[in-house]
Amino acid sequence: MHSGSILLVGGSGVVGRQAARWIRQRQPDAALLIGGRNMDTAGAIAEQVGNARPLKIDMDKPRLGLADDVKVSAVVMLAPDDGLNGLAYAQDQGVPFLSIVNGLVEVGPEIALFAHNASAAPVILASHWMGGAATFLALKLAQRFEVTRSITLGAIIDENDQAGPTALEDMERVHESAPPALIFKDGRRTWLTGDAVKAPLRAIDGRSLEASAFSTFDTASLYVATGARNIRFDLASGSSSSREAGGEPAAEIVVEVEGDIDGRAQRVRGTLEFKEGLASLTGLCVALAVGAALGLEGRSALKAGMSLPELLWQPDDYLEQLAHSGVTIEEQRL
Repeated sequence: MHSGSILLVGGSGVVGRQAARWIRQRQPDAALLIGGRNMDTAGAIAEQVGNARPLKIDMDKPRLGLADDVKVSAVVMLAPDDGLNGLAYAQDQGVPFLSIVNGLVEVGPEIALFAHNASAAPVILASHWMGGAATFLALKLAQRFEVTRSITLGAIIDENDQAGPTALEDMERVHESAPPALIFKDGRRTWLTGDAVKAPLRAIDGRSLEASAFSTFDTASLYVATGARNIRFDLASGSSSSREAGGEPAAEIVVEVEGDIDGRAQRVRGTLEFKEGLASLTGLCVALAVGAALGLEGRSALKAGMSLPELLWQPDDYLEQLAHSGVTIEEQRL
């Protein structure tokens, strides 16, 4: 592991404070830098998690405006890295870079900067839904099948969730960048427009919600990892099943996989629910990814190269870690 502190850029935000909390819970000895613009907020978070200090970040400056004597072991981007200064800083320091911000249609510049300096540092593109939770659930279900033909993923953004408005803003930003939604249909990438974008989403409690196809890294990752010819990710905004039942707004993911089991056509449904909400689930997934990259999760530290969340963990191990942290995961054959 590199010496220095894990730098959370955007660490004073809604997701950042959750990432700091989960990293501290999983890595009690790891030093943290809570990077942000509001030093009062960053300082309060640093004091809460312990073994941390606030750090003022300037996203528009080389090295993020940090002094030469700042030593980092990883750079975690929880805020847009529009000038690529965060990635360039991580490469210059030779430390892992992890980003959950830039969507599937936005990462061309990151890929170009990586390609020009591919041996400098590990680069993890983790802007999957909730940092990878949906992809790992789908991969777990797909393991049951000899042949996987179709994967349909859905998620609910509860408007009462603290991170709900931020998630909706991210969704709108990605769709403004590329208005059609990316799916895979019959083994080919397909861009949906008009009414084809719309689809029903069956929530955990059985309700049918109106949803829209969303371009996300999960779709590309699962196409490569499973060979399924049909993959689609839909998002709905509304009340989560937990809130409908009188509980807290929850992170809610539903996945259905179709294919062959023992030579027969079968369909399996999996659900994931976390009553701490969207930001906490994302922060937990960030903690799992950065811990694996640094060699803190019982495996070797990641070497220089480009990676994705699903390449850092086995699905069973990953979902087990989520379950130990309070995430409810269920499966059923339909």
